[in-house]
Amino acid sequence: MSYTTYLFDFDYTLADSSRGIVTCFRNVLNQHGYTDVTDEAIKRTIGKTLEESFSILTGVTDADKLEGFRNEYRKEADTHMTINTVLFLETKSVLLALKDAGAFIGIISTKYRFRIKELLDQHFPGNFFNIIVGGEDVKAAKPSPEGLLFAIKQLHATKAETLYIGDSTIDAATAKAAGVDFAGVTHGVTTAEELSKYPHWKIMSSLEELLEDNEPPTNGKQPTNDKHPVSNPPPAPIPPASRTPRKRKMINIWQILILAILLWLSFEEGEDSNVFMWASMLFLWYLLTVRRIVPNRVLDFISPWWTPCKIRLRALHIKMMRGKQVPVASEESNTCLNCGTVYTGSYCNRCGQSRNTPRYRLSNAFRNILGGFTNIDNGFGRTLLDLLYRPGYMIKDFIAGKRILYFRPFQTLFVLAALYIMAVQLVDPDALKEKEKDSPEVQRQEIIIAREQLQQKIEETEDPATKKLLNLTIEKLNDQLDDIEAEDSTEIKKQGFITARKQLQKQMKKAKDPAQKEVLAQTIESINQSLEILEAASTKKKPNIVIKTGDNDNEDLIDDIVESSLSASNKLEKFIQNTPFLQKVWNLLHSWGHGNKAFLIISTLPLFALATLMAFWRKKKKIRYNLTEHVFVQAYIACQILLLSIIVLPFNGKAAVDDLYELPVLAIFALFCLDYKQLYGYSWWRTFWTTLLMFFYSLILVVIFAIIVVALAVAIVQILNLLL
Repeated sequence: MSYTTYLFDFDYTLADSSRGIVTCFRNVLNQHGYTDVTDEAIKRTIGKTLEESFSILTGVTDADKLEGFRNEYRKEADTHMTINTVLFLETKSVLLALKDAGAFIGIISTKYRFRIKELLDQHFPGNFFNIIVGGEDVKAAKPSPEGLLFAIKQLHATKAETLYIGDSTIDAATAKAAGVDFAGVTHGVTTAEELSKYPHWKIMSSLEELLEDNEPPTNGKQPTNDKHPVSNPPPAPIPPASRTPRKRKMINIWQILILAILLWLSFEEGEDSNVFMWASMLFLWYLLTVRRIVPNRVLDFISPWWTPCKIRLRALHIKMMRGKQVPVASEESNTCLNCGTVYTGSYCNRCGQSRNTPRYRLSNAFRNILGGFTNIDNGFGRTLLDLLYRPGYMIKDFIAGKRILYFRPFQTLFVLAALYIMAVQLVDPDALKEKEKDSPEVQRQEIIIAREQLQQKIEETEDPATKKLLNLTIEKLNDQLDDIEAEDSTEIKKQGFITARKQLQKQMKKAKDPAQKEVLAQTIESINQSLEILEAASTKKKPNIVIKTGDNDNEDLIDDIVESSLSASNKLEKFIQNTPFLQKVWNLLHSWGHGNKAFLIISTLPLFALATLMAFWRKKKKIRYNLTEHVFVQAYIACQILLLSIIVLPFNGKAAVDDLYELPVLAIFALFCLDYKQLYGYSWWRTFWTTLLMFFYSLILVVIFAIIVVALAVAIVQILNLLL
């Protein structure tokens, strides 16, 4: 008969967690002075309980000490385990095939259940596995059959139709004690010869062999082992021809809504943009495959060319998660070229100079010169590369303490801001002169050009109504020209009065005759009166802003605030102009803040950091960052978006200096989703909604911040009216 229930071990069977396990063991052992334990020895203990593993590695038998080791290991695992655990390449496809065939899928492991789910939730729906039994669910760990028998009972299965798959002799002994069939896989450190000593159905080099038909023996009998006979050797899993109909999952309302929105946007944009059309097609294919709606024949047709691509994508994903590995320390002795000390390792233990100190050649001279000008070391290029294809994983490594390989976030931000300004000067140098476009002369020239174009259209058109409309527009442009010239003359007069007042003030300081000082003082007073008259005249020319709310009291209040604000701003401006030092400081701050990309971006980091902290704060999630860490996270995300802005700037042909980034809002949202997906390990679906929640929180914080600023502005206006 065929198996209907497949129960798997986790470590070294479904996933490679050796890197995380070794890292956690290594950190705990080093803290207690056990530095001579090899990685191979640690890997040999995978599958045992933590107490047994630490006892084997350290020789400690005291229960309290072993309990302390276990608690320290758990703390290390909260940081290092999930990020350093990856599924084997064939795991997902094999489990999906078994699930499609109608089989029950479960996991029996000594690892904690919540830690297993942290990884599996990134790749499978929440109800994909029928049961997961972790170390906290049983009283006795493997090779006790308690967990295996518990799963069989919960699934209402029989031992004869259950197959347990594992990688170690402990798993084989567990299956034997439970009385179920065992299939060994040589993913781990246990060899096929060691596994074959136990009763088994099959010893496999890959989980894909579970899907192969069981080949009958040539003599017509099942193979046996004299010492360890095979227990009930059954046929292979359900063959494709006899598979039960797949259990199709219903598409939920949110997925239908998103698909409808994407289709509507693709039709709305038309030929102007194909982004939404491709997004709709990809999302539709995602629904068809994940919800198992695509027929088996279509999957079988696509499989020959899609499977190699999927394997390469999975390999790329593993590379993205692991990043650049720290090179193994050299055990050869070396003489330091700086201090002459003989040492072993990569760096001198006396002066810290690297053993890699080659002669200057053309290959490394350019890097040295660039580092001298920009203070950029080797980590800058690595940081930029990681920001492009593994940003979330890189940020997680940096926050967790792996910082020697990467450039610091704020330093990277300032360097990229400088590179952005250089790129703008090459692509669109006029963008840096944006402020000059608001000058009266530029406005006058633009109005004159617009007027000439309208006059040309009047000569070309024959419709009387169109001519009348164009003539009215030209009259409005003429009025605007008159206003600009009047304001320009007023500004010239004002600057002349200010210059004359400064000269008279200097003469008054040098004068010694009291009569002369009195004359100068009277002249300065008359100039001040003239300035007040000009300011009053310019204020009257400004359009009155009327907010009709239907409430006269509110209108009076708003008018009072506007008038008091204008009066206070005029007084403050006058006070600053009369104080040369304050005027220089204000001009410096204004010129430095205008178009300063790094300053604008840094001002938004606390806002996004607080919104992210609010959106991703979940008690069930083990990865938590404080507000300061979130600020550094947002700094790296800003570096990523700014880097992509520099890349797309030549293709845009123009620069938006006053905006935060060159990328559209949808692209920025997609980058945030990618970063949070890699950083927190959420599924794409959950990441999308949580990122959307983060942007909603950001909007709320902006509104709150605006209300506070308005309240402070009103308070400052009232104070200035009292003081000035």
